[in-house]
Amino acid sequence: MKIFIKILIQHILIVAVVCVFGCSTSQESVKLKTEKDFQNAFNKAYFRGKAKSEVTVKYGRIDLMTGNFAIEVDRLSKFHEGIGQALHYARETGKQAGLAIFIIDPSKKDLIKLKYVIKLCELHGIKVWYINDELKKAKK
Repeated sequence: MKIFIKILIQHILIVAVVCVFGCSTSQESVKLKTEKDFQNAFNKAYFRGKAKSEVTVKYGRIDLMTGNFAIEVDRLSKFHEGIGQALHYARETGKQAGLAIFIIDPSKKDLIKLKYVIKLCELHGIKVWYINDELKKAKK
């Protein structure tokens, strides 16, 4: 019986160690779900956390602001609103408009739509980032 208890305790300790080190919630293993999650992850990965978040301007709040850009962060399905907000924030700050798009579980159809959004933004002088790609690049 003592041997059984000793083996049981060893197994429990092994499971505990695996969970502590293998089940940790590092940034890479956390599933991004909300706009705020993507905004924070993008800021850390691309701007090294130096972009200002939630900067208030007349009639709005900029998601991320740097020395050069006023950036709206939005999911692909809200690109219309994102373009309008980016242009508004650029006007209010004198900075270049930026739109950072994210897609949760991207499909081929989403990526086709993203190409359209990128071309549309280029026509209007809006800098575009695809957050999913920027986060992948940062992991390398």
